[in-house]
Amino acid sequence: MYSLGIDLGTNSVKSLILNLETGDILGIAQNGYGYISGTSAEQDRDYVLKMVLESIKKVISDVGIDSNSIRCVGLSGQMHGTVLYNRSGECISNIITWEDDRCDKAFLDEIAKIGGDEISKSGCGIATGFMGPTLYHIIRHANIEIGHALLPADWLRQLLTGEKTFKTDHSNGSSAGFFDTQKRDWNFLLIKKLGIDKSIFPKVESTIAIDGGISKQTADVTGLKAGTPVIIGGGDQPLSMIGSGIGDPSGGFLLNIGTGSQVSRASDSYIKRDDTIAFCFPEKGYSLLGAGLSGGASLNWWRNVSDGYAKMLGIASPEISVFREMSRTASEVPAGSDGLVFIPYLSGTRVNPNLSASFVGLKRHHGYAHLTRAIMEGVIFELYNFHKSLSDRSADDLPIIGAGGGFSSELWTQIASDIFDKEVKLTICQEQAGLGAAIIAGVGIGYYTGMKEACNVVKYKPETVKPKSENVEKYRYI
Repeated sequence: MYSLGIDLGTNSVKSLILNLETGDILGIAQNGYGYISGTSAEQDRDYVLKMVLESIKKVISDVGIDSNSIRCVGLSGQMHGTVLYNRSGECISNIITWEDDRCDKAFLDEIAKIGGDEISKSGCGIATGFMGPTLYHIIRHANIEIGHALLPADWLRQLLTGEKTFKTDHSNGSSAGFFDTQKRDWNFLLIKKLGIDKSIFPKVESTIAIDGGISKQTADVTGLKAGTPVIIGGGDQPLSMIGSGIGDPSGGFLLNIGTGSQVSRASDSYIKRDDTIAFCFPEKGYSLLGAGLSGGASLNWWRNVSDGYAKMLGIASPEISVFREMSRTASEVPAGSDGLVFIPYLSGTRVNPNLSASFVGLKRHHGYAHLTRAIMEGVIFELYNFHKSLSDRSADDLPIIGAGGGFSSELWTQIASDIFDKEVKLTICQEQAGLGAAIIAGVGIGYYTGMKEACNVVKYKPETVKPKSENVEKYRYI
């Protein structure tokens, strides 16, 4: 018996088939999509749908199973974004991603002034690109009739099922800004203050609720069986945790290094601090999150800056992985980078976007390898500081799980283990959001009795990365 997980990311879609019994991943298909020409944050909904359908068809074809054995479909999606509909339920906008910047600081200040204390009820704050502020800006400026608004994953679910239902789950909804995260529902008082019709916002339902089945039209294109149950689904951040084996507060901390970097944990209690974020976790509780804006992007920046050096070393050819070679070179430098420290604020922080990155302690003896290692260490130290903000006594013994492209580097993984002074586990499947979507679908149809049991199917690499005591001591004094 199999489950199909679909992760609608910002730049690509991944479709994944999971064996519900064994936890094996049979196959993954990925298709990319960009932005509409002339825009920086909008995507052609017809083209995105085409890429989704093609990825489903391809993964079914690649694994060679009878599509009738796929018993459920789960969805994960980019959070914060917006898709608009008129009162007749017809889609009237492109996919407006979280990168949209139309609601600038002046409008955010206006929302804060009107909303007063109500804006503090959003666990992720109210920021440019979030569905609530984007919707407020469009209502104020565009002469169009808006009847409904959905987040991108909910837009996709409606098309896969052919159902004109306007629903979201708690995790995705809590990324929209105009949401009372602690109460797990829309902040209707804030919405009223801002003069927005509350009926525009989708109904909030369980992440694992079934919202219809695959339509005949979708079935004809993809090969899926018509009527296959489709689960409401959720936001990619909480579902990445589930796809890493974290189904409840005992599951551990997830460290993720992609373009940005994150550390997150599940909690029964709502905790919101100035430097951290709280989303609703599927079913119950909260996903507590510390997010750095320049994780893998820091190393990519350094790669671009030092491209001439890479060419000089002969590591810029397409046959050689530049990042792997950067990691190898940095491994020749001792822990602590001989006194060099990198502050990884190339894009500021969420709380203070005006902060800047810097190298501290730069001396004449420092070279390319020192700067490379210092960048890798700086990213982990930022995550470690978030980890301290998110920790309490109940979290002392929680395991650390590594995810994202950064953890494909043995050195970066070792640095994380040394700075945290904990073993780091790595999942075999690196598409955690898609796997999380497939897992919650299994819970939704009753194959698993609950989220914790479902997360037991997640598989890890047999070797854990253990801290080196001599490095732990060095990092303790930085």
